[in-house]
Amino acid sequence: MTEKSGSRKIRNRIKNQWNDKEVRIWLVSLFVLLCMQLLLLTYFGNKKAGFHEDEYYSFYSTNRTAGLFEPDREWVERDAFRNEFVVLPGEGFRYGLVSMVQSWDVHPPFFYFILHTVCSFFPGVFSKWSGIGVNMAAFCINFILLTWLAYMVSGKDRKLAFAVAAVHGCNGIIVSGVMFIRMYEWLTVFVLWCACLHVRAVIKKEIGAKKFLLPLMVVNYCGFLTQYYYIIFLFFLAFGFCIWELYREKKWMFCIQYGIACGFSLLLAVVSYPASLSHIFRGYRGTGAVGEFLDAANTGDRLSFFAGLVNEYLFDGYLWLWLLAIAVMTGIIMINGGKIKGRADGLERHVEAAPYFLLLFASLGYFFTVSKTALLLYETSNRYQLPIYGILLLLVMAGFYELWNRILFSYIRIDGKKKEKYRGLGLILLMLIFLLEDVHGLVSGKVIFLYEEDEAHVEYARQNEKEPVIVLYNDATPYHVWWCSQELMQYEKIYFASEGNPEKITDDVICGSDRLIVYAADSEMQKDCLAMILESNPKLGGYELVMQRGLWSVFEFE
Repeated sequence: MTEKSGSRKIRNRIKNQWNDKEVRIWLVSLFVLLCMQLLLLTYFGNKKAGFHEDEYYSFYSTNRTAGLFEPDREWVERDAFRNEFVVLPGEGFRYGLVSMVQSWDVHPPFFYFILHTVCSFFPGVFSKWSGIGVNMAAFCINFILLTWLAYMVSGKDRKLAFAVAAVHGCNGIIVSGVMFIRMYEWLTVFVLWCACLHVRAVIKKEIGAKKFLLPLMVVNYCGFLTQYYYIIFLFFLAFGFCIWELYREKKWMFCIQYGIACGFSLLLAVVSYPASLSHIFRGYRGTGAVGEFLDAANTGDRLSFFAGLVNEYLFDGYLWLWLLAIAVMTGIIMINGGKIKGRADGLERHVEAAPYFLLLFASLGYFFTVSKTALLLYETSNRYQLPIYGILLLLVMAGFYELWNRILFSYIRIDGKKKEKYRGLGLILLMLIFLLEDVHGLVSGKVIFLYEEDEAHVEYARQNEKEPVIVLYNDATPYHVWWCSQELMQYEKIYFASEGNPEKITDDVICGSDRLIVYAADSEMQKDCLAMILESNPKLGGYELVMQRGLWSVFEFE
């Protein structure tokens, strides 16, 4: 078949599908659903008032100019501080610098390339919407990929695919992933894309280079350069995929070709970004992760911690109930010798076991490995498991739905049309139950990374922008100054002073002011430093605490 005839065949197929009324209604419904979910994301984006320290680092490591540092007994102008988080005019699209800065840390550069590109179109602008917009674009791709995956796994059940997409996009922790300006939303893109390619290959048995291996190599390359956790998902998915191909199809030569293709794509990524090897094998996160993985004593606590996050945030506390129901229904089918088939007369659907096996094997392998190696940071650790949350939701919803229908229709003798009607009503009920869980999560504070309390802090700084401001930083953790970046950007200038330096401040502005605002890092030296400021300026009679945020206290001196 020529390339021209192949393109014509694809166009004809799309045209025929669009002429199908049910398909047209389904596609329009999905588009409306996506628009509604984007409005939901915009609503929570408006509520986001502050940043996680890693989000500040996303902007800084993407757009830095001279580099942040903490001088002692020196003034720093607002622009000099703020310029480290924005792209300056004439300094856009510097991808070489972005890659170099990331090589100094422990992450690959793909996400930072995207963020830097967006920021380059808006020079001088520091805005949460640059990062949220990047993640919303990834969310749209994830919406399409998860719908496609659900459609394939369910045996082309368009209604189930719609239900999974609806529940997924309205979930509080999925919304949180878009609010968190880091690489995990884009890592989800490549995890889902990888899963879609493998499931399609198993179902359609299309494993040629053009439709499977070459697209997979592209996904592997981009996924590796987005976050190294991609390798974990690929490893378990590839392992399960090869087992299935060897067990059912005996395709030894194809599995060798598949392994070479995966290996070559990852090798190409390493060649493109050589720092990845030191990140994985010698960086502080790489060596720390290996140490945690090899420590058998922490396995139970770590698995319990991350399983608790999945239960609370993705399933609103009902995960174990859903799993129990699935286990009971599976047991009923096994007791009947697997003969419950649901009398699917009149229903043109065929659900295969292979996609469930692949997705479950890869997700459990990823969950176990990441749980053993990721940082334990309370609810913010959800970010590490975020790439498989959509797959887990799909497996639970589709698994429950298929098993329930098999058992139910084995004991109800009705014709195919009525079965389809009852299946639809059952699916609506299932979707509504999950959506109620989503709504409860949205209104009960399970959308994280918003930092709404920072709004008052920023407003305070904006109202006092012309006042002299001192930042007393802890010598042991000077980088904690970044955690106040959005507030400090509001002041015209900032006076930095180390808490480890006991000498009096001699600056004319500080010593001659009737009022000072002081950001003091919480440390054992804090009180001594506050007393030193009073000694430096005899006009000041005392101070009072006006705010606390994180590891910082804000005082007013008068």
